[in-house]
Amino acid sequence: MRTQRVQRMTQVVVALAMLAALMLPSMATVQAAPFDGQRQNFADDRFDRVWTRTDGERVRGGRSWYWGPGPWFDYAEFYRESPNGLRTVQYFDKARMEINQPAERGGAWQGATNGLLVKELVSGRMQLGDNPYDVDVRQAADVPVAGNPRLDNPIAPGYVAFAGVATLDNDYRDPQRLGERVSVTLDRGGNLGLRPDLARPETEIVQYNSVTGHNIPRIFWDFMNLQGRIQDGALVATGPLVDWLFAMGLPISDPYWTRARVGGSEQDVLVQLFERRVLTYTPANPVGYQVEMGNVGQHYFQWRYPHLGQPWTAPDPNPPIVYASNLTTGSHWELHIHYQTGPVQVTQNNAESVAMSYRRSYEPNQTRILIDSRRGNEQHRQIYELDPAVLYGGSHQINATVRRLTYSDGTVPPPTGPYPGYLPHGPANDYNPSCSPDGTKIAFISDRYYNPELFIMPASGNLPIQLTTNGCVNESPAWSPDGRSLYWVNNCSGQLEIYGADLVYQYDSRDYIDVQLVNQRQLTSTTSSDRFPRVSPDGRSIVFTSYRDGNGEIYLMNIDGSNQRRLTNHPAEDEAATWSADGRQLAFASDRDGNYEIYVMNIDGTGLTRLTNNTAHDRWSLWAQ
Repeated sequence: MRTQRVQRMTQVVVALAMLAALMLPSMATVQAAPFDGQRQNFADDRFDRVWTRTDGERVRGGRSWYWGPGPWFDYAEFYRESPNGLRTVQYFDKARMEINQPAERGGAWQGATNGLLVKELVSGRMQLGDNPYDVDVRQAADVPVAGNPRLDNPIAPGYVAFAGVATLDNDYRDPQRLGERVSVTLDRGGNLGLRPDLARPETEIVQYNSVTGHNIPRIFWDFMNLQGRIQDGALVATGPLVDWLFAMGLPISDPYWTRARVGGSEQDVLVQLFERRVLTYTPANPVGYQVEMGNVGQHYFQWRYPHLGQPWTAPDPNPPIVYASNLTTGSHWELHIHYQTGPVQVTQNNAESVAMSYRRSYEPNQTRILIDSRRGNEQHRQIYELDPAVLYGGSHQINATVRRLTYSDGTVPPPTGPYPGYLPHGPANDYNPSCSPDGTKIAFISDRYYNPELFIMPASGNLPIQLTTNGCVNESPAWSPDGRSLYWVNNCSGQLEIYGADLVYQYDSRDYIDVQLVNQRQLTSTTSSDRFPRVSPDGRSIVFTSYRDGNGEIYLMNIDGSNQRRLTNHPAEDEAATWSADGRQLAFASDRDGNYEIYVMNIDGTGLTRLTNNTAHDRWSLWAQ
């Protein structure tokens, strides 16, 4: 269930109506989907309650944010002890909220938790479960702890700079310094220095935490114990703003003065790291905003999802329509992009290339397209990734990058990988790639075990894992927007029909995935084939092609397979629809004018418009999946 609150973003008041999720009884609640158009809504009512306590419009005026103006990204991230190995998370400027066990509603926050993000950023160990040694090891984050992003803030220390003075495994402790004032500095290289001129009265050490062995200055201790207006449900009262142990965790470093670029100028900023948060003190800031929670939620997101950009400042991505055409070849497919100024061909090879999935990003320069192509040996389909330079200038531009992800055709992969996995029968085909909404995984089809089966692999292409072993023909995988389920086609019943299943993860890292399908269900059952499923951005519907009427028509059904209805009605072939980013329109291919062209229509079948118009065949459109 999503709830929506009225939020204030700086000087702009955005009034949002309460949203009631209208779901059929047999349909699961849709939640935590980053590209569903609802990322500024709360993914769980418990997140709403925690945020509203300190940052709701009725209580926050005149003080800095504890969480941020509102949420901006939510998803189902791997956590070993959560149901199916997935937990709902939601990101805010200052932190990330989590629901590890949805059924737990005890305690003050009814099961909502606040991750130990700062420890992960400093150590480079992404926590995968309750066991402290259950981690995915990465490079520690060089994201600035204070001030502007790194490109505009080259002097500020990143989290990695604190590794030598932080308590991560009870391996470092500072001596007690009660009564002393803070004058020690820390630079980007982790080097310590002294600035006696910064030893202000408000930096006097007033607390020493004996558990982790770190000192807390008065300016931070007062902030941690601040009293003020808080909201619980409809009740507004005065009391402690936060339980600082819940919100911040224990201190893992002493306070240090740093230099950081804040806005348009360099500033002296006092910084202290806690398990969950960072506190900053900028004397030059206005009163009420001198002490602030650091933007740990933003910093962690950049570290965990470097390919997704900065959703807290960016609009939802709206990629252009890509399609395959034989306009210039007369035979095999090449990729074209439809712009308002006309189509642009972006691939030029000796064998077919067909776009199957976007790897979406809030930063246009990070957007990628996944294709399958026979460009390698002209016989076997393999999966490739095209970067934005290809989209704007073509794959033969000097700065264009085409990255190969699979090597099941017998081609030797580069020394750094990816490793193609077991190939018991020699060269094989990998095709129909579908990127997960968070851009970290790819579902695809491979015939490396003879029959075309469903596989999954990290976005790196390393070590694919087989998901189906049914011995049938499988094709066209599609993700649910929250990443919890897959939908695809197989012919186990005698006809090509659409199936769905949930994913259960045992392990999930950058280079290896251990996952299984459970709760498999057949969604269509006719005497003819149903193919090419695509899930709507809001996760409530599936568009597909059905041949039950004697020819290909575009159909729509609820996510559970109910309420199947026809959207097109024409004796020609209408096939392979794809959703617009806002879920209001569909693009598809039709030969109703004598050859295949790309058409666009509204999701109720009205407003039909022809997008391409030439004597060649234009098919296999891709819009925002």
